[in-house]
Amino acid sequence: MICAERAPWFSFLSQPRHRRKLQSNMKPIMTDDLLDQVSRIYERARGEVLTLLRSHEPAVHSVIPPREWMSATQLAEYWQLYNENDEPTTAGILKWAKRPADKFPLPHAYMGDLLRFNRDEVDQWARQEAERRRAQAEKRRLKIA
Repeated sequence: MICAERAPWFSFLSQPRHRRKLQSNMKPIMTDDLLDQVSRIYERARGEVLTLLRSHEPAVHSVIPPREWMSATQLAEYWQLYNENDEPTTAGILKWAKRPADKFPLPHAYMGDLLRFNRDEVDQWARQEAERRRAQAEKRRLKIA
C-alpha cells in the first residue's frame, strides 16, 4: 500500500486533474510531462482494475416465488437446472414428460397448446423418481455382487 507521506504524488494524482495544485510543502519532484504520463498510467490502471473487479461479480439469479403452474423453463429455474451458459435447460423435463404411462412420466397438463406443470405434483414426482432410482441402483448393486 502506498502511503501519502512517503509518496506525496499519490494523493496528488488521486485528485481530479482540474484540482491538482502543488501544495507549499510539496517539492516539485516531477516535470509536467512526467506528471501527465504518470496520471495517464494511473487512470488507465484504475479503469482496468475496476473492469476486472466488475467482471468477477457472481451471477445472481433473481429469486421469484414459484408459481402453482409453471412452464418448462420456469420449472427448470425452480429445480435449478442450468447449462454451462447459465441458462435454464428444459431437455430433461420435456423428455421426462414424454415418457410412456408405464415409465412414470413427469405429470403435466396442457393449457391450450401450452405445456404446464403443477408445482405440487412435480415435487411429489421428483421425490418418487429419486426413490425409484435409488431402488434401481440397489438392484444393480445386488445383481453385480
